[in-house]
Amino acid sequence: MKSKFCVILILIILILGCSKSESEYKPSGEKTNIRKPMSWGHKQTIYIFTDDNVWKYAETPLRESLERFWFTVRNESFFEIKRAKFEAIEQFYKFNNLIFLCDLESNEEVSKYIKEKIGKKVVDEVKANSIGMYPANNLWANDQFILFLIGDNERNLLSFNILQANKTFELFIDKLYQRIESKIYKKKVHTDNFFSGLSWQLKLPMNYVLYKKDKDFISFLARQRKKADRFISVYSEKMDKDNIGKEWLKEKRAELAWKYYDEDEFSQSDIRIERGKLNNYKCWKLSGRWQNKKYAVGGAFQSFAFYDEKTKSAFLIDNSVYFPEGDKIPSLIELEVISRTFEIKEVVYHNL
Repeated sequence: MKSKFCVILILIILILGCSKSESEYKPSGEKTNIRKPMSWGHKQTIYIFTDDNVWKYAETPLRESLERFWFTVRNESFFEIKRAKFEAIEQFYKFNNLIFLCDLESNEEVSKYIKEKIGKKVVDEVKANSIGMYPANNLWANDQFILFLIGDNERNLLSFNILQANKTFELFIDKLYQRIESKIYKKKVHTDNFFSGLSWQLKLPMNYVLYKKDKDFISFLARQRKKADRFISVYSEKMDKDNIGKEWLKEKRAELAWKYYDEDEFSQSDIRIERGKLNNYKCWKLSGRWQNKKYAVGGAFQSFAFYDEKTKSAFLIDNSVYFPEGDKIPSLIELEVISRTFEIKEVVYHNL
């Protein structure tokens, strides 16, 4: 009897101990409709439905926009577009990403099909405005994104496709980030106690473990079989005023990578630097290729640097990926999604 009691007691202690080291984080996103199936297919493939005469002129602008590349070890495209055959449309109702192009004046099979589906209200709206863009989430399946591009005639449709190229890309890239965020946060995350002694915290999945730690620098690593090695690090330093700029970021990233990543470095010709935003902070973003001559390896990275006026501190959040055999984009997005959860802890002052 005593032995059974001891076993139960030990299990309770283990359960309580585990619960203190991990927690859940649920990002906001689309709700699942239990009556619909889950969408499927490659998350970075977009299927296009359009009539032959429209596709002839719309293909190139679509490819230039959606198949733009990320500057990694080899330039990787964010998306791949494929034209789908209309006669197989029922097979695509469950696919992740679809685009429909419709010319209201046309009676070709795709345009005719779309006019029947969108209804009179949308048709009248497009006729009044000459063009229309209609995004739809989860139309036929959960986690599905569909975009309808419609023109009152072929010329207006083709012009609209070109003029809205960046908007089209933004809609699909936002959905890709959302999907990756949803996937990584199905895992438990470290509790706030994991970041005790630090002035900041992250929603860091449990598969990320401590890699290196120094006075003002800390790095975490996620390593899984057949997946990229993913590093996320945070550096901070006190700074009386905002002196962060292009040169500060390049010099600081080079210094930290050499010191903490065993002589990683980058070439000026292999990087890109631009203004950006991380969470609520305006930042400088440095991205490109890293190399390590010592071990004859390389990979991709991105760094975000910003200044916090309240704490008079500069922060540099670095994301680094090593994955010789595969694409780096999904891992870079994962690391950026985690980096976006960065927050500085509120300091509470007590009256003595």
